[in-house]
Amino acid sequence: MVPSGIKIGKEQLNVLTYADDIALIGKNEIEIRKLFVEMENIARKFGLQINQEKTKYMIVERKKSLKKNKIGHLKIKNYKSERVESFKYLGVILN
Repeated sequence: MVPSGIKIGKEQLNVLTYADDIALIGKNEIEIRKLFVEMENIARKFGLQINQEKTKYMIVERKKSLKKNKIGHLKIKNYKSERVESFKYLGVILN
């Protein structure tokens, strides 16, 4: 996997998974792109597909200037993901 994400204790996490729910964690768009491409390649090897309708992305940053930056969609390979301000992951709303 691509070294990125967040550090919790001594562990560096860049992917959270539970069943078919996956959250990619990156510090910037470049890391997210690399993680997504790697995930899509692995999924394809197992005959799985990414559901584009359910795929969203969110930027979490302490800087208020990012909130003003209304980037719409993120295009990676043939996938187009909508930017959201919050989303529900395993019943928890993240924002």
